[in-house]
Amino acid sequence: MALVTAERELGRRLQLVQGIHWLYGAQGDAYAALLRGYGSEPHPAYERARAAGPLWRSSLGVRVCTGYAPARRLLAARSTDGPVPQPRSALAWDEGLPDSGELPGADRVREPAARAAERALAGLRGEVDLVTSVAARVPVEVLADVHGLTGADRVRLAEACAGAAGALDAALAPPAYDDAVRLLNAVGTLRDLLGDGAARAAVVGVRAARELIAGVLHALLGDPGPAGAVVREDPALLVTETLRHDPPVKLHTFTLAEDVEAAGERVAAGEQVAVLVAAANRDPGAFTAPDRFVPDRYTTAGVPEPLVPAPHGVAVESFARGQTEAVLAAVAAAGGLPTAAGGVLAAAGGAVRLRRSPVTWGLERIPARVAG
Repeated sequence: MALVTAERELGRRLQLVQGIHWLYGAQGDAYAALLRGYGSEPHPAYERARAAGPLWRSSLGVRVCTGYAPARRLLAARSTDGPVPQPRSALAWDEGLPDSGELPGADRVREPAARAAERALAGLRGEVDLVTSVAARVPVEVLADVHGLTGADRVRLAEACAGAAGALDAALAPPAYDDAVRLLNAVGTLRDLLGDGAARAAVVGVRAARELIAGVLHALLGDPGPAGAVVREDPALLVTETLRHDPPVKLHTFTLAEDVEAAGERVAAGEQVAVLVAAANRDPGAFTAPDRFVPDRYTTAGVPEPLVPAPHGVAVESFARGQTEAVLAAVAAAGGLPTAAGGVLAAAGGAVRLRRSPVTWGLERIPARVAG
């Protein structure tokens, strides 16, 4: 009976949150419409949110920040991380997990990521999807190596990471009931395999690394000439520009633990804040030609660094950057875009983004063709 009651409560809460987003989104609230997230391209939603100002209050009771300078100020403030309280949060998948548990840094993940990337690239043949075959595969293999998992446990880890892939988005956008149950079960498996302290970091880190790798590969296919040259000369620039132009975490919500002055306003301790990282990182007041992908912009002094938040209290940049740079090194070692098998990667259609994923607005598929 307790299980049935819990299932009914979960289903009711998911429907309630979805209804709230639909209601306020239909009434013109740009933040609620973004959470509703049915567009196939996220940037028009960010532009609508930016048009409301650098810092404004949503009908959902959240302070929404779209400007680079105020976003940087808010992200630097002390906060209580995580989704906003019920009923506006959709699925508290990390409830009860301890705050401890850090991701390994770039130095620890580069070597296992290089091995995983070489295996992934060597296996590419014909029509491929670079998300499934590379971006989603490498972070899981790295995590397995870091934790020393072998045999059946590596398979369980891969299955659990796949089941928990939607966790960051599910905290704000209600998933279907079956998907929610699958996600919660996957988090439980990660707790069994890695321990409670590492489970939260694994969920967040694997997804962030997947999105950063996918974003870089997408950029390479979309602009193989200049981007390919950057891969050979200074791949770190390509990663940094991807963090700005297509950040793996596009929306970060938290509760302030202190009063903050931002955009000429006082935001009080205890207020809910939603930083639209993807909008702030394309703020025309901070970046020249913000919608253009220009990796060498960081060779000029004074260009601000991209904003990279720590979702659910997990610092992701070093973990994701180390793996992405290792993937780029494997690509460069194969001669730019050629694979280790001697073929050449080329776009085989437009990339497809996930819908109803307001935190990552992730790349679901990157169709490519290996020729030669």
